Amino acid sequence: MKKVSIIIPCYNCMALVKETLDSLAAQTFRDFEVVCVNDGSTDDTLAVLEQYKETCTMDMQIISKTNGGVSAARNAGIHAAQGEYLLFLDADDLYHPTYIQHLYDAIAQSKADVAYCLLSRSADILRENRENVTVISQTQREAMQNLLYRMADLGFYCYLYRKDWIVKEKLLFDEKTRHFEDREFNWKYLSHCRSVAFVDAPLYYYRVLETSVTNSKTVIWRTDGLDAALRIEEYLTMMGCEYAPEVKAYLFPRVVWTMAKNYAVGGAKDAFDRLGKEYDVKACMKRTAKDRSKLVALASWCYLIHPSLFYRIVRLKK
Repeated sequence: MKKVSIIIPCYNCMALVKETLDSLAAQTFRDFEVVCVNDGSTDDTLAVLEQYKETCTMDMQIISKTNGGVSAARNAGIHAAQGEYLLFLDADDLYHPTYIQHLYDAIAQSKADVAYCLLSRSADILRENRENVTVISQTQREAMQNLLYRMADLGFYCYLYRKDWIVKEKLLFDEKTRHFEDREFNWKYLSHCRSVAFVDAPLYYYRVLETSVTNSKTVIWRTDGLDAALRIEEYLTMMGCEYAPEVKAYLFPRVVWTMAKNYAVGGAKDAFDRLGKEYDVKACMKRTAKDRSKLVALASWCYLIHPSLFYRIVRLKK
């Protein structure tokens, strides 16, 4: 059994997945396996994966399945993974060479229930010296506060999870949800944690693509992210989590803000206007106007002045 399994959902990613796998081959920590789930790709993704497997020295398995979306692909990876711990990696993103080492050391040395780090949207982090990092012991409340108010700095793929906990609590990705499904998984897992190790350094490179949802010119109307936020609130309440009231007060408004931002950036004016008609967006913006992120707060104030101001500025500045 390997110490760590890295799960990569792969769909039509032939152009970038080799670079992603190269970032794993460069890891200072070696006791891991790679689980690539080819989610019914229609390009040469599978051929690229198979060729890489033949020539690399990593323990690598490839699972091919009919297309079912990223959640179904991740769930297939969880079932196939043999590692004691699980990591997730998108097929167009990269790990810093010390990513696994620092997360594994943090959780092993502190005996914490989970370890996590920060992400960056700049590839410059990959070249930075991260030999020494600061590891901060946190309570569940402190970790949840970070996750709630530092969304731009954290993703579910920044966390090292215990597989036995995932199996025991039946924590899988909701395959019917296309947006915020990763956050839902993340929040539910954290609700079972009492001790957390925070590696205070950006070690995950999140690549922003022109084809991403926030840059798409064909953003469509969907509310599954809001449904996921409500399920998170219900789950934390059911678990008796002391931080549930704070999540309930802020998470839903923050998801509404994200939807408004995505519609503006994607030029989906009809969906943007519909959001304002079907939900009390101004009430949500009053909450996000107090966000720690100056950009989130500023955009929120623009909406409160007039929705069209938010739409124009966010669309212009992306």
